Amino acid sequence: ACCTSILHTRAQASGFCLQSHSKVAPQCIQSSNCNSNEMMQHRHCLRRNKVLLLLILFSALPSLTCGYANNNKNDGPKPLMRAWMCSGKTQRDMVDKLAQAGIVKSPINKAALLRVDRKNYVLGTQIDSAHQDSPLPIGYGQTISAPHMHAHVLEDLLPPLLKASKDKPGELLKVLDVGCGSGYLTAVFGRMVESKENRRKSSPLNEGKVYGIDVVPELVQMSKTNVMKEDGDLLDSGTVKFMLRDGWKGYPEAAPFNAIHVGAAAATFPEQLMIQLAPGGVMVVPVGPDGGIQYLYRVERVGERGDIVGVDETKGFQEDDYKVYRVLGVRYVPLVQKD
Repeated sequence: ACCTSILHTRAQASGFCLQSHSKVAPQCIQSSNCNSNEMMQHRHCLRRNKVLLLLILFSALPSLTCGYANNNKNDGPKPLMRAWMCSGKTQRDMVDKLAQAGIVKSPINKAALLRVDRKNYVLGTQIDSAHQDSPLPIGYGQTISAPHMHAHVLEDLLPPLLKASKDKPGELLKVLDVGCGSGYLTAVFGRMVESKENRRKSSPLNEGKVYGIDVVPELVQMSKTNVMKEDGDLLDSGTVKFMLRDGWKGYPEAAPFNAIHVGAAAATFPEQLMIQLAPGGVMVVPVGPDGGIQYLYRVERVGERGDIVGVDETKGFQEDDYKVYRVLGVRYVPLVQKD
């Protein structure tokens, strides 16, 4: 959905035509020989249309500030997200606004987000902006994504975790966070699958393990330091683990994964990560050139004909094993490939 189509749809619904003034008194546009009644009628029409246009523009503003929409026709329309509009003074304030805007939908995701304060995962110089709905630099050419983007990723990755928990009760869930950055989203995933006795609310999710990997050593250490501020129990329990790894290669030692999040834009679809998905697993990954057009994609593993790392690695990559859905346009830093 684009701004033009939003305005066009609302204009039609209001009975407003951008060219209606030429239909009321066309001779008044072409000639100066109009009588006073025709001129008055024409001017009244123009004033009415200007008022209607202003009303339409103001009614469209909430949508124009959040021009993300679902591009997957198979899933049906999703409400336009109020991106960049969910800043708060505290973590709770920010999360509540994300929920009110319809970005955070699941109580499971909301509970996890409330447990992990973003202020612990930004640079000290950015503390005052920690709960702003915008990306922030964390050094080394990397950023922590805007809260609305993290929330959107959580909503896309929750369904495969729920399905795996239902299909195989008691089996550990496994989540891979590629490009963990400052550790924030890794910790949120950790709260989702932590030991059930540590969860403040009951959840249908199995317990699990979350692996955060990054190619920048300083960011791996930063993640560990940040988690220890208020979420150190995730490290102590082994629920969360941070490692220095090439994101393009993933973490085959712990595969297959029920969910994979890639926090930087890959130039092409990362096949080595795709084969690390378990059957039924989902990967959310931005794809596109640095500085160019990028989209967030949801990659679902629906088949088992090809390699499943950790299960069978003798068949090679099979494209038919995957369904790929374009979700929305994004702008991410590039996924660094280790030399």
